[in-house]
Amino acid sequence: MTAERRLALFALTAAFAIPALVYLTSASVEPASWDTAELQGVPYILGIAHPTGFPLYVLLGYVWSHAVPVASVAWRMNAMTGIAMAAASAAAFLVALEFGASVPVALLATLWFAFTQNVWAHGARAEAQVVAVACCAFAIYAFLRWMRGARDRWFLTAFALAGLGMAAHPNALWVLPAFAVGAVVARRRPPLKTVAASAALVVGALLLYLYLPLRSAYVVAHRLDPAAILPGAGGGIFWNYNDPSTLHGSIVELTGSDFSTPGYFLASFNPVHWKDAVVAFADGLRLQYDPTMLLVVFAGLVAAAGRDWRRTLVLCIACTAALIFSAIYPNEGDVGRYRLLASWIAVPLIGALTPPARGRFELLAHALLIVYLAAGAAVAFEHQRVFFRHAPHEGGRWVIDAVRPHVGPGSVLVTGWLDATSLAYGAYVDGSLPGRIIVSDDRLDVPLYRSWARRLPVFVLVDPHNVGVLPGAVDYATLDPYHELYAVSP
Repeated sequence: MTAERRLALFALTAAFAIPALVYLTSASVEPASWDTAELQGVPYILGIAHPTGFPLYVLLGYVWSHAVPVASVAWRMNAMTGIAMAAASAAAFLVALEFGASVPVALLATLWFAFTQNVWAHGARAEAQVVAVACCAFAIYAFLRWMRGARDRWFLTAFALAGLGMAAHPNALWVLPAFAVGAVVARRRPPLKTVAASAALVVGALLLYLYLPLRSAYVVAHRLDPAAILPGAGGGIFWNYNDPSTLHGSIVELTGSDFSTPGYFLASFNPVHWKDAVVAFADGLRLQYDPTMLLVVFAGLVAAAGRDWRRTLVLCIACTAALIFSAIYPNEGDVGRYRLLASWIAVPLIGALTPPARGRFELLAHALLIVYLAAGAAVAFEHQRVFFRHAPHEGGRWVIDAVRPHVGPGSVLVTGWLDATSLAYGAYVDGSLPGRIIVSDDRLDVPLYRSWARRLPVFVLVDPHNVGVLPGAVDYATLDPYHELYAVSP
């Protein structure tokens, strides 16, 4: 092995290990709230998550959370996401080398990416999107290798990884148009049998979604869902969201139709929304890196296109197509997780700025680029150091502790999604709320809850700023200024 190759291998290891270490040491051991708490808990019990179910994430998380008996279940799932984000960072390093980056430039650009706020925030907490991004990142690398002349197995690998990414989160499907364009514009055409095999690999990966109806049927048959005893409750969170053992439940779970997702997906193809994607891309680079990054990335784009416009086109489509959907979808409280690849693209484009020659001017330009990237990575790291700080009983732990004295075992607790996932983690995962049935419902259907109260104690936890009087319920306890607990009368 040459010295140059040893250096590249060492830098690749660093491109993975440094972000991994940062994410693992900054991850919380406590359950979070909202979607994060759900994704921390559902894999451990092999449950059903909210649409679209994320079967690859759940199955990987089940194995990981049981095979790595370290700290809390919440930390284990945070750690799995951190490993996936570190893997995506390593893929960025490899793609940067594909576009002519020197090893120092590729490594420093990768570290800057890894330490940006949006990336670090999602790399240190449980997130299905990150597993999908890791699959997409290596799929892009594999496809670019094929376009450069590597064997057809790289073409197959790219589509297999894209399919797995879609099984982790459907947002990964936006890399497929890039691969279709790449197959058309590449200097060679993939054999028909390779195209067919690639399609079969994508379909094979998507068969993982069969987990949803099969596991749901098992949960129903073995009465694992505590909420199943409540008439009208439907599938309970964590265990059987949407009850995909039924045809209607499967359709809703797989399509996200209860959030009008299919309509917004189709609207993504309307060119009138493309300008929103451009704005989102520019704002993302400016906010996640620094204001000069727009100029740097544009210069890198010109340099990359000058070296190989075909692969540059594929890279750009693969990393930015999802921006259109993210810009128009209104039911997303964390749009940044849909835009991780849009900041990931900066690494290879910056790498393309590495001067191909080694004259005096080129060496100076190379040195300045290294200094710029090193300073950017250092500043980004310093700005995000807050992720290392964790307060006692942070995240969703405080609401678990606050509810416990007031809501005894054998009770039903209804609240909104934000807190319901934290409470479900305590009830179903770590046993800190044993015997409680957690129901997520923002509609506050008190007449339905009163019918449950004929059999079990029922409580409703609400934000008193948003809810005044609940007819049929009695104010029971104040947990904090934003959490009021009501007892429901039969």
